[in-house]
Amino acid sequence: MTIQASPSDQLIFAPVGIAHLTADNADLVRAAAAGRSRIRVTTAAQLNGVPHLGTVVTMLTVFAFTRHAADALGRPANIIFDALENAPAEQITIDGDTYTRNVGDLIDTGQLERAERTSGFERLLAWASDKSGIPYEYRPYAVYQSLRPVRECLHIIASRQDDFAPIVAPRDGIIRIRPRCPECRLMQKSAADLTITALSGAVRLGNRCPRHGRYAETVHIDGGGWYDANTPVRSIQKGYLLAAERDIYDACSVSVDGADWSGSWHANVLAPALAELGIPPREWPVSVFTPLITDHTGGKLSKTLYVARGTYADLPEAFLNLDILLARRSDQVLDAIWAEVTRWAAEPRRLHRGYAVGYISSLLGQELSAGQLRTA
Repeated sequence: MTIQASPSDQLIFAPVGIAHLTADNADLVRAAAAGRSRIRVTTAAQLNGVPHLGTVVTMLTVFAFTRHAADALGRPANIIFDALENAPAEQITIDGDTYTRNVGDLIDTGQLERAERTSGFERLLAWASDKSGIPYEYRPYAVYQSLRPVRECLHIIASRQDDFAPIVAPRDGIIRIRPRCPECRLMQKSAADLTITALSGAVRLGNRCPRHGRYAETVHIDGGGWYDANTPVRSIQKGYLLAAERDIYDACSVSVDGADWSGSWHANVLAPALAELGIPPREWPVSVFTPLITDHTGGKLSKTLYVARGTYADLPEAFLNLDILLARRSDQVLDAIWAEVTRWAAEPRRLHRGYAVGYISSLLGQELSAGQLRTA
């Protein structure tokens, strides 16, 4: 494949730690792939709206990295996309306490259109799969939380709350494995009234609805029941699941996420938890992190936190909404990003760093003018 010119050809790359050990990013998974029949890559995103530019870049990087690793190591590969419809969609304050309903709840009750939250991701995944030749599986949270290894991990955490609370909730010690009211689906965000009880082959979760009183949900390891695991608990469950999938699929299990989940998160949440779970380090899933796309302040480009506040008023609206970004010349836009991230996928010096949104804008400026981006 011919590598196109890139604005990064003019950059000076400072050396970073892992780049001293890897001549190629396939080296990150080489040892774990030895003796395995395939590469299985898992990534995730909350269904909290139409993907914005940072999400688009991250998802294309996942496919580019998987394609490169498959070619370099001579293994077939596939991608699992965990679609987190348990993302909060509605927030209600009752008697000073905050309760939420998630995206899946509002879709089920008809208050949200499913396509509104899924079509952008489905469009992006289909394009990336076609471009890379890497197949993918779209896995809703309702399916993910019911997988046996995920439930086994839940039961271990529930059985050893004193061991895991300092990892997943260092401030208040509340492990947020939350049930929802069976009548109205309200879920207490703070989990202040939550009770967690490990039973034989199941976990019982109790809480209080401000409208319907006390209720309980029994979550069986073998299936049945539903619960919401907050981010640290879900991260640990994912690590446990991917370790188990090494044997289930005879696969090299790889987790690819944005760089905001590296560093302290990996060192203080995932690694200690995998050790507590008794998983030998050689069986841990490989963790790979895509470059962080930053705003003009150096912070993560965040649609959730900043768009509503007008912080990004100086950016083209297309950068915050995939539908607008692709309204005109969609192939050229995605092709320009793809040409860039295929370089990141191969070269350590390009992958292990961040890129400002202005840099991505300069990439797309080769294909679309700012005016077109703003008025598409």
